[in-house]
Amino acid sequence: RKQVEERLRESEAKLRTIFRAAPVGLGLTVDRVLRETNQQVCRMLGYTCDELTGKSVYLLYPSQADFDFVGAEKYRQIRDRGAGTVETRWRRKDGAILDIMLSSAAIDPDDLAKGIAFAAMDITERKQIEDRLRESEQRFRTLVNLLPYGVQENDKEGRITFANPALERLHGPQ
Repeated sequence: RKQVEERLRESEAKLRTIFRAAPVGLGLTVDRVLRETNQQVCRMLGYTCDELTGKSVYLLYPSQADFDFVGAEKYRQIRDRGAGTVETRWRRKDGAILDIMLSSAAIDPDDLAKGIAFAAMDITERKQIEDRLRESEQRFRTLVNLLPYGVQENDKEGRITFANPALERLHGPQ
């Protein structure tokens, strides 16, 4: 019995260490109520762990639609595959909105009431960079389409992958 208890203590210590050291937010929910979160979740959101523990995850979402989408989609994925990942948005305590990659898995896939473990990564900066890149590409395409002379882009095999309207006027559709 003592050996089993010692192995259990060692296992719990390892899990606590992983929970503390993880560079992403980790937590546990039961019936969509936060039971436990690591410090990374608290840092991301600007709450203390005590302020989050026992609260509905609804607190994290900026809208009912976000809350409902994650609940429906994530639980569908968990039922179908045992785990689920969605991109969503969370609201910080100060009201700022974060883009979040949220991955979850059931503690017991046969009994979701036992709880859901989650990992949350703040992808706000990545999403902002992607938006700026899309905007830049759109501005570039607009400028190229307005040029009075022909411009084309070819792939490695020499096939034309893009031709601006001026080139098409000069040579016909490519």
